[in-house]
Amino acid sequence: MCRWFAYIGEEPALLEDILIKPKHSIVKQIDAHFLPNLHTTYDPHLGRKMCSSGVASDEHGPNHFTNVDGFGVGFYTGVIAEFNDDAVDKPCVYRSTRPPINDLNLASLCAHTATKCMFAHIRAGTGMAPIVETSNHPFVFGRYMFMHNGVVANFSQIKVKLLSRLSAKAYENIFGTTDTEHAAALFFTHLGDDWEAELSIEQLKEAMIKTLQDLLTLVHETMQNNEDARLHSSLNFAVTDNCHLLAIRFSSMDEFEPPSLYYSTTAGPTLNRKYSDHPDGKATRRKSIRDTHEHGKHVIVASEPNTYKAEDWHLVPPNSFVLVNKDLDVAIEKIQL
Repeated sequence: MCRWFAYIGEEPALLEDILIKPKHSIVKQIDAHFLPNLHTTYDPHLGRKMCSSGVASDEHGPNHFTNVDGFGVGFYTGVIAEFNDDAVDKPCVYRSTRPPINDLNLASLCAHTATKCMFAHIRAGTGMAPIVETSNHPFVFGRYMFMHNGVVANFSQIKVKLLSRLSAKAYENIFGTTDTEHAAALFFTHLGDDWEAELSIEQLKEAMIKTLQDLLTLVHETMQNNEDARLHSSLNFAVTDNCHLLAIRFSSMDEFEPPSLYYSTTAGPTLNRKYSDHPDGKATRRKSIRDTHEHGKHVIVASEPNTYKAEDWHLVPPNSFVLVNKDLDVAIEKIQL
């Protein structure tokens, strides 16, 4: 399945420091993955849950696909709001089907761009979804960005009914063919048509619950008299408006572990060259100009840790919300459907 990385904070982060430089940065999460010890995975070959070895590979886990089907990064700069009097800040998005580790345009962009809020996503396409830039996450709806790691079960079979539930505005904002973008349109249908309004984290949470309920209902309906239908969906969604961040780690069936998801409120200084530590734990530390305690409040939510300090990262429990409010306070809550 895919991989994604989200950052929101008071401190501007250089894209190069979090997306390019670390040994376990997202652009290098192609088919060898960094999973700390005690992460529970589901082994499809043995048919049971197991603990990972901590080795940088999860060949038999839920993330065993090769992620080479596209890359996207979205970030906020404040430029739109600055140069347009009445405009809200909307994200700038770069997408490419080239391998990100060899993308010189991406490298140049990341070396010269800092932001207080960003989403990055590396894609493993499912089914026969085309490998085109419009299929790359994150997807933009007004001031909001949305991305996904996982798969909506039986998407081709539920697509027509799903489309019938969308608002006209959400339907017109779909430019690709992926299950994710359609699920995002369903979420923004529940959120309402004003995508420039700043809503509360509770409103985002309510819209996400309704989205999950709709998707599970549609998938369940495909099981009737259909031997080829599958009931299991993996839905690790994330959405932000540059003020709040909501993410979920969700599996529609208890016997399947959702794809991995971690959060951190302390890894920021390690991913910022203004501070002394290095994301790979190198003995030769960078020349710093600020002390770690000076780093602003921040939250990172990611499919995998990308720094060496295991204590900085916390595994999100299965079927849970990660809720980050405007004050950057984090709450982990069980999803109740």
